[in-house]
Amino acid sequence: MEILQEEVAPAVLQQGFDPLGPTVRSTVVGSGRTVNFIDEGRPDWQPLLFLGGAGTTVRAFRLMEFARSFREQLRIRIISVERNGLGQTPFDPAVGFVEYGADVWSLLDSLDIGPVSVVAISGGGPYAAWFAAEWPERVRSLHLACAYAENGDAGAVPFNAEKIAEDPADWWRFPANSPVHRVPGFDDSVIEEATRGVFARGRDVSPQGLSQAFELCGNTPLPDLSRVDAPVFTYWGSADPAVPLAQLERWRAALPNVVKNRIYQHEGHDVQYRHWDQILADVAFLGARVVVSVSGKTLLAAPEHAADMLAAGGEVGLAAWAQTGPPPLR
Repeated sequence: MEILQEEVAPAVLQQGFDPLGPTVRSTVVGSGRTVNFIDEGRPDWQPLLFLGGAGTTVRAFRLMEFARSFREQLRIRIISVERNGLGQTPFDPAVGFVEYGADVWSLLDSLDIGPVSVVAISGGGPYAAWFAAEWPERVRSLHLACAYAENGDAGAVPFNAEKIAEDPADWWRFPANSPVHRVPGFDDSVIEEATRGVFARGRDVSPQGLSQAFELCGNTPLPDLSRVDAPVFTYWGSADPAVPLAQLERWRAALPNVVKNRIYQHEGHDVQYRHWDQILADVAFLGARVVVSVSGKTLLAAPEHAADMLAAGGEVGLAAWAQTGPPPLR
């Protein structure tokens, strides 16, 4: 009797390695500076420049990859460039908003990327503002998620980088009722990102990059954004204590083409995670689709249909958000 090969040695389905997060690459850009960056996705996909929050490294994007399958379905390519003095990037006091933006565009040119969508979360907001103000014709769309705009008052942003460096994980701590705790591994990944941001170049390195970021945000008003005619989408929690709705109003006053304000009632400073799926959908469809889950299935609905689905008991976002308890074993 002939023995089938599958009975003796079953074939393994896995062909390559599964990613452990985005791969950090390095290159020299036009200024002569070396930048650390990630480039996740295929060259023919829609490019999205990701600007993370204050103190984050370029690898912080992995915290958004709980929706990797959805992002790949939408064919969105992510590019992110580490900011001055954070993670593995040495601190250069000469690099501010404009210099960072020039380095990013130089990298995009080297990758043969033209118009790009831009998403900024939290402390990434001012960088996005200067980026768009200096090169408005190359911004396809702008997406601001609880993004800091400007201080608007005398004095710097009330955060102390040295204090944060004493306990960087505390800087990242989310309230117990935050939906981010439903994402498997999120809490541990946050701790890893917190320590990477401060200690990647050694335990005793001063957090100069974070100090500079706070100083720039606190003392630099928004640039003239009147030439930014790309569609702008905003995402805010009405109860955000870190970046309140007053910051949203500053963006609305400065930008001429805000096409959609997505304000989530009673939500806080975790909107960028809870509604990352909607941000991706807006990048792909420029507001023409809303992510809605109905009876355990995630749908990309036209806005008028989404309203009916939500009224009938549907929920915003991926169906995974509606699950309670630990994820099912597979």
